[in-house]
Parts: sequence; structure tokens; C-alpha cells
Amino acid sequence: MTRGIIVLTASELQSGHDRQSHAENLIRFLPRDHDGRNTWLLNYGRGEEAQEMRRARGVRFDPDTQAAEGAR
Repeated sequence: MTRGIIVLTASELQSGHDRQSHAENLIRFLPRDHDGRNTWLLNYGRGEEAQEMRRARGVRFDPDTQAAEGAR
């Protein structure tokens, strides 16, 4: 097993939606003032709202780790 690489399932490959995009869509249903929602989107979200949150805070997103720089 290679560390740092997530192997997509056959369903993810076929649909074009991976577990990260599914999680982001579910998390966006939480209230905007929910701390867990905003923290997750800031650290791991790939959508426009997450990108705006990072831009406002000067946080970069690392495409290799699919996480905000500094998120561990």
C-alpha cells in the first residue's frame, strides 16, 4: 500500500464522484455557523465556498494531499 494515495472504488470511478465530494455535499447541509462544518470545508473542501474561505484567510490548498496546507 502506498501512503498518501487513496484508491477510488469502481463506483467512484464510474460516477465521477469520490468520497471527498460526497462528504462535502453532506457537510454543506449543516448550518453555516456550525464550527465542524466550517473547519472541514476550510481544511478539505474543494468547492467554491471552501475556496472562498481559504482565500479570505490566505490559506493554500495542496492538490497532492487534497487538504489545506497545515491541516493534519
